[in-house]
Amino acid sequence: MARLLMVQGTASNVGKSIICAALCRWLREEGWRVAPFKAQNMALNAMVAPGGGEMSWAQVMQAEAAGAVPSVSMNPVLLKPVSDSACQVIVNGRAVGNMEAREYQGYKKAVFGEVIRALGVLSAEYDAVILEGAGSPAEINLRENDIVNMGLALPQGIPVMLVADIDRGGAFAAVAGTLELLATEERELVKGIIINKFRGQKERLQPGLAALAGICGKPVAGVLPYLEWLSLPPEDSLDLSPGGARGEGLDVAVVALPRIANFTDYHALATEEGVSLRYVDRAKNLGRPHLVILPGSKNTLSDLQFLRQSGLAAAVREAYAAGSFVVGVCGGYQMLGEHIHDADGSDGCGGKAEGLGLLPVATEFRPQKTTALVSGCTVAGGHQLEGYEIHLGRTRRLAGAPFALLRDERGATREDGTVSPDGRVLGTYLHGLFDCAPFRSAFLAAVRASFALPPAAGSGQSAREKREESYRLLAEAVRRHLDTKLLLSVLEGKIR
Repeated sequence: MARLLMVQGTASNVGKSIICAALCRWLREEGWRVAPFKAQNMALNAMVAPGGGEMSWAQVMQAEAAGAVPSVSMNPVLLKPVSDSACQVIVNGRAVGNMEAREYQGYKKAVFGEVIRALGVLSAEYDAVILEGAGSPAEINLRENDIVNMGLALPQGIPVMLVADIDRGGAFAAVAGTLELLATEERELVKGIIINKFRGQKERLQPGLAALAGICGKPVAGVLPYLEWLSLPPEDSLDLSPGGARGEGLDVAVVALPRIANFTDYHALATEEGVSLRYVDRAKNLGRPHLVILPGSKNTLSDLQFLRQSGLAAAVREAYAAGSFVVGVCGGYQMLGEHIHDADGSDGCGGKAEGLGLLPVATEFRPQKTTALVSGCTVAGGHQLEGYEIHLGRTRRLAGAPFALLRDERGATREDGTVSPDGRVLGTYLHGLFDCAPFRSAFLAAVRASFALPPAAGSGQSAREKREESYRLLAEAVRRHLDTKLLLSVLEGKIR
């Protein structure tokens, strides 16, 4: 059976996901067969595992770092918010329905068996499993039905490393307060503390670290610096910064929808030389970018209403009329069409609405969700494509040309997407569109040529190749800044 180690945090966004990825790659380089695991993840950045099941982007990223094939067992419960109080619940890769928060709290007891089963599958296959907690284990109002932090660690006797973000301030108090709010038996599971996102000279921090260890009775396993050179997309939309100013080079504006999903699709553009990527949530900030992107959405009709009420719908049409290229991916593709009909409320609020009218397509939602890994090529140019589809709607092309020919894992082929007659509006269901270097380079070159901008070399690397370099650097950071002897002793059960 595998050795288990859980990474918990004093709060959300302290860096748990990245630290888990770092530990996965470090252990892989040490010769371990390692897998990530997160019992429950609330995220709108989802990907498709082999076999067609949905799982969170963070666990796919961690699996890549571990050199493991992504599996829905690595994230048995995925929650995708559809409103402020409801989520679509996905268990073992398949949607089981939408639930209000109170209903889901009761459902947790039923699904906990699936969490244990999934962890058992990984434990039988790998040497080590690195588990990620969610938020903070000290959310005392959520303790009763917890299945992802101490509610999982305590029954299984899983040792825990506690992470605090010193960049936001108050890290010492956060660690001490978190431990104080844990039950005695939970506190005993915490074997060490990791201070994350430190800027400055560690020597000046040392007196505080020594005092913290004395107060808490826990060793400090190390201090990780603020890592600005990682080419990894953020997990949470809270990490996006709408309203950024236009930069140098090719101006790409992504519309920051309230229910934006799968914005990992655009990270490859953000790291491309000569491209300035910004997120926009107000019409006055859109301006006249060279490229406008309408991203995916977990509630297409609600976000379409936001576009209209905010003035962004009119601003996007005006930008197109002035020469901008427009790309819509998944929900964004649906919004670019003539109308959307969700009779059963499958995608959220339900109803019928007119789209932006920039593509001759119509979308109808059905309860059956499409989730598939796909590959193929563009119809115009034959550029190779690879990615995945996650959507409820079926979009019918009324005119125009298809964008791509795609093949799924079962070998079934189909036409995907639509391209406007002038070639400046593109809609597709393909997530990962810009991850493919040949298409990304050709498309950006066409946009530049349309605006008489000088050509740019581009990286020529796929998004996966860029991430691989980040994983290597993360493993090096573990070796340089963390007490690896302590980590291995905890993992191997030598410290109790």
